[in-house]
Amino acid sequence: MIDDYLQIEKNLRDAPKPTRLVTTQLLISAVAGFFIFSAFCVLRCRFPNIYMARMNYLGVSNRKFMPPVLSTKSLFGWLATVWRITEADILEYAGLDAFVFLGFFKMSIKLLSVCWLFSVLIISPIRYYFTGDYDQSDGDDSSDPKDPSEATDYHTYLWLYVIFTYVFTFITEYFLMQQTRKVIQYRQNILGNQNSITDRTIRLSGIPPELRNERALRESIESLGIGKVAKIVICREWKKLDLLFKQRNHIIRKLEIFWARYIGTTKNPTFNIRPFVESSYPLTPECPRYRDEEEGSDSTHAGTTSDADTSDYEYGSNSVVEYQASPTETNPFGTSFGSAVYKKRPQIKLGFLGICGKSVDAIDYYTQQLNVIDEEIMVARQRHYPATPTAFITMDSVATAQMVAQAVLDPRVSFLITRTAPAPKDIIWENVTLPRKDRVLKIYYITILTGIMGVAFIFPVGYLATLLNLKTISKFWPDLGELLEKHEWAQKFVTELLPVYLFTLLNFVIPYLYVWLSSRQGFVSHGEEELSVVSKNFFYVFVNLFLVFTMAGTASNYWGYLSDSKKLALQLATSLRGLSSFYVDTILLQGLALMPLKLLITGHVLRFMFIRANCKTPRDFKELYRPPVFNFGLHLPHPILILIITLLYSVMSTKILSSGLAYFVIGYFVYKYLLIYACIHPQHSTGQVMPIIFRRIVLGLLLFQLTVAGSLALNNAYLLAMFLIPLPFLTILYLWNFERNYLPLSFFIALRAINKDTQVDTDPQSSAGVRATHPLTNGVSYSSLRSSTIDERREYNQTYEYPYLVQSLEGPWLAVDGEHVVMATKDGTVRKRFTFEEF
Repeated sequence: MIDDYLQIEKNLRDAPKPTRLVTTQLLISAVAGFFIFSAFCVLRCRFPNIYMARMNYLGVSNRKFMPPVLSTKSLFGWLATVWRITEADILEYAGLDAFVFLGFFKMSIKLLSVCWLFSVLIISPIRYYFTGDYDQSDGDDSSDPKDPSEATDYHTYLWLYVIFTYVFTFITEYFLMQQTRKVIQYRQNILGNQNSITDRTIRLSGIPPELRNERALRESIESLGIGKVAKIVICREWKKLDLLFKQRNHIIRKLEIFWARYIGTTKNPTFNIRPFVESSYPLTPECPRYRDEEEGSDSTHAGTTSDADTSDYEYGSNSVVEYQASPTETNPFGTSFGSAVYKKRPQIKLGFLGICGKSVDAIDYYTQQLNVIDEEIMVARQRHYPATPTAFITMDSVATAQMVAQAVLDPRVSFLITRTAPAPKDIIWENVTLPRKDRVLKIYYITILTGIMGVAFIFPVGYLATLLNLKTISKFWPDLGELLEKHEWAQKFVTELLPVYLFTLLNFVIPYLYVWLSSRQGFVSHGEEELSVVSKNFFYVFVNLFLVFTMAGTASNYWGYLSDSKKLALQLATSLRGLSSFYVDTILLQGLALMPLKLLITGHVLRFMFIRANCKTPRDFKELYRPPVFNFGLHLPHPILILIITLLYSVMSTKILSSGLAYFVIGYFVYKYLLIYACIHPQHSTGQVMPIIFRRIVLGLLLFQLTVAGSLALNNAYLLAMFLIPLPFLTILYLWNFERNYLPLSFFIALRAINKDTQVDTDPQSSAGVRATHPLTNGVSYSSLRSSTIDERREYNQTYEYPYLVQSLEGPWLAVDGEHVVMATKDGTVRKRFTFEEF
């Protein structure tokens, strides 16, 4: 062991000395965070339709399902309202997935608060008494003897490390299991009381050719005696329809642009898509509103005016009618406007790139193309398409669907594999309709590409870590090293602050690449895609931005230690000791500055800055005001890594415990606001991200125990290190217990949890029928059990039919009139109730 230690010392670069810039970083982060937070408070009042976009998304008809309205008159009055939002409110307004995500932050706050109290009141005072350092890494390294034989005097205080490694491990496991049980309990209660089509549907894959028709498949399933089949939708290779609708959407966009140009956006306010009122809240009646669910109302003709009144707006009409309205006269769409004026119909040239050739009426030209493509679609819908081995089967009850989803239907391998179905709007039909071999090929080659990229990122991350050390900088960039030696503050910035900012930049940029890769992997639903992004991004931040970065930060030959498990604990402990100040700076920057920055939803605001000027049609504005989508794959992995890093240092550094606690306190409040008021998460909420959180935290516990053992070995406290040997085995047993007993409840609904007396309400907006409280609720006050849940409201009137087979062939949008979309059709103009469709 001593030889290993000496070898590590030989290969160590000069470890970065504990920084004196922690105060500077704290000041920079706090000042930046304060200004960002102040800017958000001002902008929220000025632009409520951007920063409270989800309120508009829910719409007027969903007022009773909305969170408390935030005042736009007070800069800071909204803080108390958000603070008072309870867990039951989160479930009611944002769904189960948001509850799990925010529950992870709340659990981390409880866990780190207890650890912080032990550290402040017991560990640090005793360590200060024996070593003169409040944290193990404080001051110079005089408290850590370079000669292991000199470490004997430190055994007294090192007993604390053994004791509190056990204590912190058991505390973490207690809070983690408590949160897991809570999530499972709420999950079973909520999903067991739901009766949406998603809860009654399974996805069946591996269907043999002889069963790829509805009659044979129905008879095969019902013959098993499990239950009755309500409906079967066999997925087919509808790629031809996909291509036709892509062409149709392109034509619709072109047609809407020329209609907007013809009708105008200033002279005639009827056809001007009016943004949400940005100076007051609640919304005024004329503002467009996004709805959480299909309303089921049919399109109706807008008025009873004569042909002369409406001919100017007919589909493809080439007539221009002079129309002069009085100030009080109403148009065919129910809104008043001033005076219409003569306007020349737009023309296009049919030659090369539209710059030469014959000039034709643009509206007539694209209307004719639209009519042709619609006829092709009608013909294509009648064709026969080869069946794929995938089908969506809706059973007669939730209980039947759950039994089928958990059953093994066929004795052959890879035949008749059952899974719970994603929500209809969550399905990526483009992937569902792919032949099986094409989808499997996409999954494999994206997985291989992801692994190659993970290895490739090791090199830039390793070189980034060289900035932590002046000696390495001088080796690679002699001139820069010489300059930094002459200027102490420049040296401190480059070796201590600059790596923090570059590290944070990598954390921000690379995850989006994994989001794009997952979108090309052939997943059947957006929910599966999102869970895959969580796993990919955590793998990246953990391996590349933590493990490799930590090793490369102090060791010149870290490849050898990554491949030698015998030396891994020693190297990890040594590296973490040298990088403690770096992680303090990083967590402070992430928590105090970048967390408030998330409130500004910068990406969404940039859309208004750079895209709004290019919005030409009502549909463009509708998409512009669409609330940003909250992707757990982008937001969850890094907080898990922060918790792991904080746990690794929990017995060694009170500063990191304090920084981590502040990070999660601020993060909980920020994400609560985003999920309740600003962002949407359109996927069907199932809480399946909880197993991912559980497994990653257990991995962090194992590393924590390994790190403490390595730290004890570096101090020649081999006997104390041996006392930690049982702890990893207990942790693995803890994980095994979760996998065996808790994991099934994270994916399926227990049959006893299904409320047979749940009222099947045909209108989820109605609250007249109060749901019965299920015995398993155990007195939990959950408001969604008294009415429809967010998923039931969102999935009302949805089916598993392939959208392009049943979707109405609507005309171009001319305007958004109140809560209705004004569209042009072959029969004139119609008004249809406005709905929000994310996918």
